[in-house]
Amino acid sequence: MLKKIGLKFLMLALIGVMSSSDLLAQTRIRFARGRTSATVSGTLAAGATRGYVLRASAGQVLTGTLSSGNGRCDFTQGALHDTQYSETVDRNGDVYISIDNHGRRATNFTLTISIQ
Repeated sequence: MLKKIGLKFLMLALIGVMSSSDLLAQTRIRFARGRTSATVSGTLAAGATRGYVLRASAGQVLTGTLSSGNGRCDFTQGALHDTQYSETVDRNGDVYISIDNHGRRATNFTLTISIQ
């Protein structure tokens, strides 16, 4: 009996670790040499968040456009929840961007990031 409870607890713990590691994982966006934009696409599970990171310099303007099959994905930057994103970078280094799927099903998305 204790063995079964321990096994169930272990399985729940593994599921928790696997799902939280997906939330913490970030994909680095790299611009091809001579390019100022990059496009990434994929599938985002229902209720999931995906993080991206890219290198930028102070003063550069970062813009993003997000489209999804269900129309329920958006950028989540502080209070912003929109499919368009723009910011002037205030310091050299990494910039972090998050997108969320607010739909009830997984959906395909396309994210385009530009930097000037």
